[in-house]
Amino acid sequence: MLLSITNLDFAYGEAQILYNVTLDVELGKVTCLMGRNGVGKTTLLRNIMGTLKSNAGRMLFAGQDIIKKPPHERAKLGISLVPQGRDIFPKLTVEENLRIGLEARSDGITKIPPEIFELFPVLHDMRRRMGGDLSGGQQQQLAIGRALAGNPGLLLLDEPTEGIQPSIIKQIGVVLRKLSQRGDMAIVLVEQYLDFVKEFGDSFHIMNRGRFVHSGTIDALSDNVVKEHLSV
Repeated sequence: MLLSITNLDFAYGEAQILYNVTLDVELGKVTCLMGRNGVGKTTLLRNIMGTLKSNAGRMLFAGQDIIKKPPHERAKLGISLVPQGRDIFPKLTVEENLRIGLEARSDGITKIPPEIFELFPVLHDMRRRMGGDLSGGQQQQLAIGRALAGNPGLLLLDEPTEGIQPSIIKQIGVVLRKLSQRGDMAIVLVEQYLDFVKEFGDSFHIMNRGRFVHSGTIDALSDNVVKEHLSV
């Protein structure tokens, strides 16, 4: 198991957000976190990345306890987060954005891996354009590319399809499938777009009020489960 979380708690002051969250993430799989807005999905990703400090629980990554490690150390170990809203640097070029991702590498490589341009050809075509000049879909590809530049073993994505045109949503899904099928990466995906989850996910965990309330393989994500736990 690449990532194993046990009894994770997190609170903002007196307001507890996560309760006894337990999650196992396998290499070669796309693990989908689902749930209505405000139930703790993004908070969980930030706890995994270390940008939020867990109050209790255990978190093992590749067999190493990382619960007390800061974000930059987790990045060096091979954890990358593509945040909701992308957070690319608008005043830097595409190439400069990607080079920032290289800082997370532990192998000393300073050249952008050609694979990133193979996965997202538009980034090569626009490598000298400012990040802020790209469309929303192109910025999302850039954000994923920047994360991949760090050579992660665990890729965390927070709603990558939000506000993106359908053709690029499909392309992102195909890329995630390619990455997972290599077998040397695990992907944790926070996503509300049900068709995307069903097409590209392997397993799902539905959250409500900071707890997992239903889990299973993607083929178990039935209409009844959706109606009970996800319908607004």
